[in-house]
Amino acid sequence: MALAPVYVISSDEPFLKNEKSSMLIQMARKELPEAEFMLFTNNDFSSGATANLARLENELIDPGLFGGDRIIKIYLDSINSTTVQVLQLLAKRSRPGVVCVVEIPRIKKTTLPTAPEKYTDKFRGQSSVETKLKHVLAFLMDIGGVNEILYAPSGVQFSQWINKQAQKHGLTIEPEVISFLSLCCEGNLVAVDQFFSIAKISGKTRIDLETAKAYLESSSRYTGFEFSEAVLAPNTMRALNILASLCQTNTNRSQILSMVVSNFDRMLWVMRKLKEPENAQILRSRNFKERSAFFKSHGIVLPLLPSTSDVILRAAQTMPEDFYDYLVTELAQAAKFLQEFDDKKAYQALQNMAVSVYTSAVRDLKKL
Repeated sequence: MALAPVYVISSDEPFLKNEKSSMLIQMARKELPEAEFMLFTNNDFSSGATANLARLENELIDPGLFGGDRIIKIYLDSINSTTVQVLQLLAKRSRPGVVCVVEIPRIKKTTLPTAPEKYTDKFRGQSSVETKLKHVLAFLMDIGGVNEILYAPSGVQFSQWINKQAQKHGLTIEPEVISFLSLCCEGNLVAVDQFFSIAKISGKTRIDLETAKAYLESSSRYTGFEFSEAVLAPNTMRALNILASLCQTNTNRSQILSMVVSNFDRMLWVMRKLKEPENAQILRSRNFKERSAFFKSHGIVLPLLPSTSDVILRAAQTMPEDFYDYLVTELAQAAKFLQEFDDKKAYQALQNMAVSVYTSAVRDLKKL
């Protein structure tokens, strides 16, 4: 199947976005085996109202005879003028040998264009970011780009998703286990996938109800969020010990590190959402039910993780913006190294995050 030049993946569910983008990047690697993999985040474009697109544009320019295949992944954590400018550049500078995968927050279905549009630098006086975004997505459609919104499954769809996820891991799952996981892990895609990953690591091929119950009963010992919780607390030594313990007691380090990165990404995403004006009441709320509903909608179940939710709320209120940006960038680097099958460098990136809460020297060194 021929690859599109640009894929825009829109969702509020980090797990779905990461799963989809990882699949697309694997496909691109097969088609472009000599391509250089590159990663961009919001920080790479930050320069006020006008995004700094010079580095990205340089990679999109045809290098001629010197070979310039690229696989570019771009994380954008909000819908704003920077997002519009980045996507507009991709529509303008698309060329053979370059595949771009862009992750953005969930957009309205009405923002998806119904027909392609020829590229233009002008937006006919339109000032709304959403309107501009719709035009830019139409530009991408015109060059063969793919725009997709991913919705978190619920109800019957969640049960079907659980079954498909088990098959992806090469596991056979009994019907009663699907019902059990659907009830206990409602809306928590990471928890379900983590369960299957651990089951696979342990050598199981068929999952029965007893295995599922035993896992969930023991999950209080390891929820999958301890490392990120320790970093945000902050508690450097605890974070380093957790990371070392996870990697020493599991044979498949790549899968374990992927789970750590995915869980941390979820926590940082929730922090970003808490900083938005419409969610300000959650920071002040003493209503457990209200807070529980908010965290559950982002895959974090408060009854199981009260300490984690407290850490996230406190960090969202007190963490300096530059430190938040550093964690986002370093975590993106860890994800990049995992996609390049470099577990050692991914592990080091996570260690950097743990140490950075103790001393700013780590962050300063990263700027050199």
